[in-house]
Amino acid sequence: MIINGMATTALAWHLQGGNRRKRTLATLESSPFDRVRMAALAGRCSLDSLEERVTELAGIGVTAELVLLHPDDGIADAPAAARYLTEVVPRLAAHPNVWWSLSADPSLFPGISEHDWVRLAGLVAEEDPGHHPLSITVPADSPLLWRRGFTHGSVTARSPRDAWVQTRDHHQPVAMDMCGYEGDAPDPWLSLTPQDVVAQAWDGAVRRRCVTHGESYLDEDGLTWSQGGGTLVGEAVPRLRLLRQVLVTIPDEAGYVDRDAPMSQVPGEFYLEFCGEHRFPERTYDVPEGRYEVEVIDTWEMTVTPHGVQEGPSVTVPLPGTVGQAIRLRRVS
Repeated sequence: MIINGMATTALAWHLQGGNRRKRTLATLESSPFDRVRMAALAGRCSLDSLEERVTELAGIGVTAELVLLHPDDGIADAPAAARYLTEVVPRLAAHPNVWWSLSADPSLFPGISEHDWVRLAGLVAEEDPGHHPLSITVPADSPLLWRRGFTHGSVTARSPRDAWVQTRDHHQPVAMDMCGYEGDAPDPWLSLTPQDVVAQAWDGAVRRRCVTHGESYLDEDGLTWSQGGGTLVGEAVPRLRLLRQVLVTIPDEAGYVDRDAPMSQVPGEFYLEFCGEHRFPERTYDVPEGRYEVEVIDTWEMTVTPHGVQEGPSVTVPLPGTVGQAIRLRRVS
């Protein structure tokens, strides 16, 4: 399994009124996101309504990543969680555009043990004949991350580098589903600058630790995008559209290389390096002989500047000396 595409968080958009839901769907349709993390919250809405929302998402090409267990559903222990899952999962499993997230924060369920979470993951698999992707969101150093039953990892970490360092010895795919939202809230997790969000998204993509987007600016209804959907207003999203375009050019077999700046590569074929906060004047790459198309990507200004075709085995790329630059090399012959 390879985690491609790009996700955002709008946990309770489906519980809002009809006009706000329409705005959410229109926003998603025009956004770079093809997956939305949303809490099932089946204790607060009917399963018929939840299925309708999932069907609406399918109509615009968006996957619903359903956080199955949420504290607002009043679930206190493993037996109650199991009963809930046997009601919800079979109903939603028929939809092809569904992923499962067992919980976005297992620590909020003190009555459910690590062993219980593993059993509940097995129950989801039993109730899901379509075998949709399944994760549980935990700190990157949690042993639960690698237990059987989960198809991929979902981690909370302060940065893609932290997530990579703590998960690099495992071969399971990993998504960073919580590393902070763009916003201006008192909570430090909800008050990242758009520059921070864009840099994290690029860093994570190159490390093959895709970062889920979130936005926490209050709107006229007293809600944020990541709480109740609506309209995206942050400065990061237009820049993430460029990243989405670049993501589709990364070969599935590309591996991560830990240089002084993160790089994803297929040796002799493809290289993508993100310089991040470094203001390098130039970068040199030792590559197999051949001809390589060279491009410099300004991830904030949203420009892709061609630098012609250079011959290996050494390719030197001049840079503008500003932060947020990425370099892409692609073999042409």
